Amino acid sequence: MSLINEVLREPEFRDQPLVLVDVGAAGGIHARWQRLAPWAIGVGFEPDARDSATLEHSSGHFRRWVLGRHLVAPHAANGTQLLYLTRSPQCSSMLPPRPEVLGRWAFAHLFSVERTADLPAKTLTHALAEQGIGHIDWLKCDTQGLDLAIYRSLPKAWREQMSLFECEPGLIDAYSGEDKVGEVLQAMESEPFWLTEFTVGTAVKGSPERLEKALGRRGARWARQLGPTAPAWANLCFVREPASSGSAMTRRTLLVAWLCSTLIGQHGHALELAEHGRQHYGNSLFPRLARASTFRLRAAMLLNLPSSLWRRWRRSG
Repeated sequence: MSLINEVLREPEFRDQPLVLVDVGAAGGIHARWQRLAPWAIGVGFEPDARDSATLEHSSGHFRRWVLGRHLVAPHAANGTQLLYLTRSPQCSSMLPPRPEVLGRWAFAHLFSVERTADLPAKTLTHALAEQGIGHIDWLKCDTQGLDLAIYRSLPKAWREQMSLFECEPGLIDAYSGEDKVGEVLQAMESEPFWLTEFTVGTAVKGSPERLEKALGRRGARWARQLGPTAPAWANLCFVREPASSGSAMTRRTLLVAWLCSTLIGQHGHALELAEHGRQHYGNSLFPRLARASTFRLRAAMLLNLPSSLWRRWRRSG
């Protein structure tokens, strides 16, 4: 039995299994959840049926699978919310796209609004409570502009015991009223997390009409794939930070945070969490977690050694 599976057999997870939530799940189940899925409750929300076929077949991967076809909104007082359905399902949003900004980018056609729909909407807390779920361990949001607002709509107690938060805020004002990267980073400074990943997504800058006029229709299509790119959005990942929280981490939260840190390859942080657990909860499981994190950290160092030596040689040359 792997150590990850052994952790998930701890008593804390018998009555309170892992809860993995994906808001805006178009495209299928998060790849990083594969190791956890058999032990977890998986929850996916995707109201756009055009790109949710794979979600319907996800029940077999999880201990329990919940698929919500309604919108998840920061506030849902009236029970409905307008959704702007764009040419690409991944670009649909409750916020209207800004064609005056997007029109200067080669991927503007993906944000073209084909129609709008007034759909049932619930807050994330309400939607989960209806399923008998009262916590979130790993939250992934891709709502095209509302990730931070949905995270902030959760009860403080939920946020304080959450272990990982992933979001995809924009950089270029693609939607009216969206929470951009700067706002997300500033807001998360007051939350018990640290930023572990910041991956910039890029797109080709250039009006589609101007590119087609200059390069022709076929050339414009190639330009969208091969042209020089510029930052347009970012994928951010935040992991629970024990030292910055005003409330103590439970043993369960420490174990989940160790699992999350291990699965995303942050073995130095996993080692810190294991030591924190040993200090607060004794020498039962946490020393073994610390040894495993130390081993993984050394392995990662060995894997990175060739590229490090190559960079040093390039600088010296």
